[in-house]
Amino acid sequence: MRHAITLLLLCFSFNTWATNSLPELGNPAERVLSPEDEKIMGDAFIRALKAQSALLDDELVNDYLQSLGLKLASNSPEKNREFNFFIINANDINAFAGPNATIGINKGLILAAKNESQLASVISHEIAHVTQKHLTRSFQSSQSSNLTTVATLLAAILISSADPSAGAALMIGGVASGMQKQINFTRSNELEADRVGIEILSKSNLSPAGMVEFFEIMQSSSFFGSENDIEYLRTHPLNSTRIAEATSRTPKVSWSTPNDSLMFRLARARLIVANSTNYQELAKNYPSSSHSSPAKAYARALIHMRQNQGDKAIKILKPLAEKSNHLWYELALAKSYLINKQEQPALTLYKELTDIYPDYLPVIHEHARALIQLKHYQQSVQLLEKQLTDSSNSNTYHLLALSYSEQKNLLKAYIIRAEQYANEGLYELAIQSIKNALKLKKNKKETIKRLQAKIEIYKKQYKKE
Repeated sequence: MRHAITLLLLCFSFNTWATNSLPELGNPAERVLSPEDEKIMGDAFIRALKAQSALLDDELVNDYLQSLGLKLASNSPEKNREFNFFIINANDINAFAGPNATIGINKGLILAAKNESQLASVISHEIAHVTQKHLTRSFQSSQSSNLTTVATLLAAILISSADPSAGAALMIGGVASGMQKQINFTRSNELEADRVGIEILSKSNLSPAGMVEFFEIMQSSSFFGSENDIEYLRTHPLNSTRIAEATSRTPKVSWSTPNDSLMFRLARARLIVANSTNYQELAKNYPSSSHSSPAKAYARALIHMRQNQGDKAIKILKPLAEKSNHLWYELALAKSYLINKQEQPALTLYKELTDIYPDYLPVIHEHARALIQLKHYQQSVQLLEKQLTDSSNSNTYHLLALSYSEQKNLLKAYIIRAEQYANEGLYELAIQSIKNALKLKKNKKETIKRLQAKIEIYKKQYKKE
C-alpha cells in the first residue's frame, strides 16, 4: 500500500494542477496525440508499472508474448509501427492498449485462454485499438506538461484494478473514476476492433474462431461468476451484437487454420506451475505417463524442479530435449542439473546454449544466474559485459551489478545499478546510487569527478523527463 500511495503522491507533485480535475479529455474536435506526446506518455506508463513491480518476471514467457504480438502487429494496418507487449503479474482477466502502442496482457487472461488463437484474438483486438487510435483520441495534447501525470494515473488505475489492496483507487477517488470512464471503450470501438482484429488473425494464419471462443469463455458464468467480476468486460463491453458479428465473420475463413501451438502450451504450463501454492495437489493434474503430451511432461518437470527434485525432472527433460532440442527443455534441463548438484553437466549445457544463442538474453541471463550461484563471478561479469553495448535490459544490469557486488567491487556495482535505473527513467534512484558510490573510501580524484559528472547528467535527464 505504501508504494501505491507514494506513486500517486509523486505523480501529483511532478506537475502543478490548476484544479483538482484531470485535463479535459475526449473532445472530438481535438487532434490526436503527436508521436512525441505518445512517446512521453508511453515511457511514463511503463516506468510507473515497473516501479510498482507489476510486470511478470519470466523472460521466456514474456519473449513468447512479444514474438506472438509482433507477428500479429506485422499483419496490422500499421505493420511498421513499433509495438511493445508485456505481461502484468495479476490473476484477473484483463488486457489493455496503453499509450505509444504498449499492450499489456494479464497473466490471468493467458491462463483463461485454452489455445493460442484465443490469446491471439485478444492481442489482435488490442492492436486494433492502437491502429484505429481509440485511446489516443481520448487525450487532448495541448497540455503536454500533464502527459506524464496522465500516463502515471493510467498505470495506477491498472495496478489498483489488479490489486485492490494497494488502495490506489481510494487515493485518487473521483479523478480515477473520471479517467476510468474516459478510457473505457465504446461499443462502436469494440465492434471496429473486433473487425480489424479478425483480419489480423486471418493474415497471421491464426484461427479467428478464437475470438468467438474467448467471448464464450468470458460469458460463462459457471466458470467466472458475474460479468462484473471480469475486469476486461468493464473496459471492453461485450454484448450479443459483438458475438453475432464476430461469429458471422469467422465462417469465411478456413477452419483448418491453426488454433494452437506448442509454445503457447509451454508458456501456459510455466504460468500454471509458477502460480501454484500446492505442488503436490497440482501434480495430480500431470500424472507421470509415457503417453503425456510434451507440454504436460514439461509441466510435471517444472513441478519437480519447484520441489527441488532435480533427479526426477532430469528423467523427464532429457528425453524431451533429445527428441526435439527445444530451447525451453534444454534450459530446464540445465537448471535441473544445478538443482541436483551436478555442476559440470549444468555448466556444459549452459555454455553450449550460449554458443548457439549468443545474443538471446533469456539464455544469457540463465547462464549468468548459474555462474553466480556457483560463485563463478568473473565468468558472469565477462558474459554480461558483452551484452551492455546492445542491451538496456534491466536484468542484464541487475545481474552484472550483483556479480560486481559479490566480487566486492562496490564502485562498479553502484555505477551499473545507476545505469540500470537511468535506463528505466528512475533518475532519483540513479542519482542515489552514484551518491552511494561517492561515499566509498579510496575513491581517486578522477573517479570522484567522473561520478559527480554522472549526477549532473542524471539531473538534466530528470528535468527533461
